[in-house]
Amino acid sequence: MRAVLALVMLAGFFVLAVALAGGLAAIAVWRFSLGDVEGGTWALTIALVLGGPALWATLRALFARPEPSGFGMTRDAHPELWRHVDELARLAGTRGPDDIRLVDGANASVWERRGVRYLELGLPLVAGLSVGELRSVLAHEFGHYGGGHTQLSAMTYRAKLALELSLREGHTFGLLSAWAHLYALVAASESRDHERFADEVAVAAAGRDAARRALLRSGPVGEAWNDYLTSYVSLALTAGRTPPLLEGFRSYLRHPRRVHELRVLENVIAEREPKSVFDSHPPIRERVATMALLSGEDVPIDERPGWTLLSGVPPEAVSHLLGVRGPRATWEELVELSGPAHVRRYADALRHAGKVSKVGETLPDVLAALERGELHKLTGAPVDASLTAEQVHEAAVDTVTELLGYAVADQLLTANRATLHLNWGGMFVLRLPDGAALYPDDLVAPAVRDANRVPEVRLRLQAVGVDGL
Repeated sequence: MRAVLALVMLAGFFVLAVALAGGLAAIAVWRFSLGDVEGGTWALTIALVLGGPALWATLRALFARPEPSGFGMTRDAHPELWRHVDELARLAGTRGPDDIRLVDGANASVWERRGVRYLELGLPLVAGLSVGELRSVLAHEFGHYGGGHTQLSAMTYRAKLALELSLREGHTFGLLSAWAHLYALVAASESRDHERFADEVAVAAAGRDAARRALLRSGPVGEAWNDYLTSYVSLALTAGRTPPLLEGFRSYLRHPRRVHELRVLENVIAEREPKSVFDSHPPIRERVATMALLSGEDVPIDERPGWTLLSGVPPEAVSHLLGVRGPRATWEELVELSGPAHVRRYADALRHAGKVSKVGETLPDVLAALERGELHKLTGAPVDASLTAEQVHEAAVDTVTELLGYAVADQLLTANRATLHLNWGGMFVLRLPDGAALYPDDLVAPAVRDANRVPEVRLRLQAVGVDGL
């Protein structure tokens, strides 16, 4: 019944838009035929101002489809990937895709355009998930189109996707936006059924453990990917060289510090509520609990890296998706080529913060400000007014710790008292002349978090060769 009501609502808006535009246009013609130029002009104007946009926005919402993008994964070049995808589609009770695209977003989706079914596979998921976890994600997407739904409910789900896409791309105006949100609310029950069936397919395809892990890991892997791009791939962009990008991300994820961060993120994401009315997924904690009740423990877990399904993908395709250009290079070579400039850029950011806040631009000035308890003078007022005082403070601590660590590293590098090396747990590690490893963030963190420990940190900095303190 919910599906019927939702589709009636959707069709009703289209009928309303046609009636509004057509009716006002008819009134305009009638008034003109009576010689009432002013009345006809007003009716025509209202038809164009109200009816025209309503009709146009509705048509765009109904027929909006994204343009296919990314790197095409043909059946001949990637038979292993297609074998898995075909199997997952059969398991879901739906037809497989006609085209598979590797894209740079941390997501996977199945959608159709003019009768062609596309599967978009996000590079971060390929790089960060195992084969079993990746199978679970893809099986869930095919489950939206699978045999567990009636044709009517499938139409409801696709209409919701079309409206969401149209809103996201700005093809609507206020009235249609409100109507679309109301439609999503009415269709929510039917959409939840879709999501439950899709999760059942995911468990059947990959097993309970892999499906639950994929559910918890996909979001954190996406956030980790964004940090990886900002912190590490930026070195490649600066140097104009191409490192092993997928292998680098796996090394990033395997570092103990990253493993801990991912676990923390998994717990946070598990408690998040859906972001919008169009997100029909139940909270992740509910989905994980439901999966625990499903059969699927006998499905063998494939722990191979997800990218093993993409054998034959040239490194140039991955680098093209990320905008990386230039000859091949190792990550260690990239640190040597562009690491010092990267360090200097962030050290300059701390100097700029000290100048703007009038705290002072030098390391001694910043340490003195921290000793006076003036941490928040360096970061200024928060941009997001919804943050709590605790969240604002933690963000300030993290930011100043990072920038202060870079400032220390910059001074030691400039004085030739340390060399820069790759550190997957925190960008760089410094090596002192005696070979000892120095982690600048860890060294300065106590002073940022506790003003009483600034003298202690100052002495440690002096001991490793930081002058002028």
